[in-house]
Amino acid sequence: MTARARYLVTGGAGFIGSNLVAALVATGERVRVLDNLSTGFWENLDGIREQSLIERITGDIRDREAVAKAAAGVEVIFHEGALGSVPKSVERPAESDSANVQGTVMVLDVARHQGVKRVLFAASSSAYGETEELPKRETMPANALSPYAVSKLAGEMYMRVFARLYGLETLCLRYFNVFGPAQTPDGAYAAAIPRFVDRAISGRPIGSMGTESRRGISAS
Repeated sequence: MTARARYLVTGGAGFIGSNLVAALVATGERVRVLDNLSTGFWENLDGIREQSLIERITGDIRDREAVAKAAAGVEVIFHEGALGSVPKSVERPAESDSANVQGTVMVLDVARHQGVKRVLFAASSSAYGETEELPKRETMPANALSPYAVSKLAGEMYMRVFARLYGLETLCLRYFNVFGPAQTPDGAYAAAIPRFVDRAISGRPIGSMGTESRRGISAS
């Protein structure tokens, strides 16, 4: 009988999610991955040595049946699945809300019904908005400046509410400029660190990263 997966990573075929899957598998854990492949790629998981420890499910976090299948029997969910672009959220706010808010509520609701112990949520530094105070602190007031930032703050609130109402353990991590393997420096809104490195390698000047970086409107 095949051992069940202990962890589920939503958005696990994406940049952050695939690295998380690799880290879990490296410790010998079985991991289930749910991704609709809108921005992720299964190829991001192909380099992981122990493929037998990974179960791949193509599906959307807004689809209850897909989420229920992916969450069956798991203890912990790393919820990385989201539509992560600030500019796209400005262009298509309804789409951003649907993926990031409705999708998060679906993951939480399925988790509580299926007895999942803990949900860890990929929140965002975009919550801080234009504040120039450093270092950032969790006690600082939120100042969302984009539909994406609003959707991530809504996710944080849902995590808190589900913890209080249903006893589900939740944890929110406000990512800043995450960088590492499987990340691309391409595009005007790529994260700051890979863009710095790419410019340095190519001998180009490392100038201003744009208004979104100065204001803390991260794509993370």
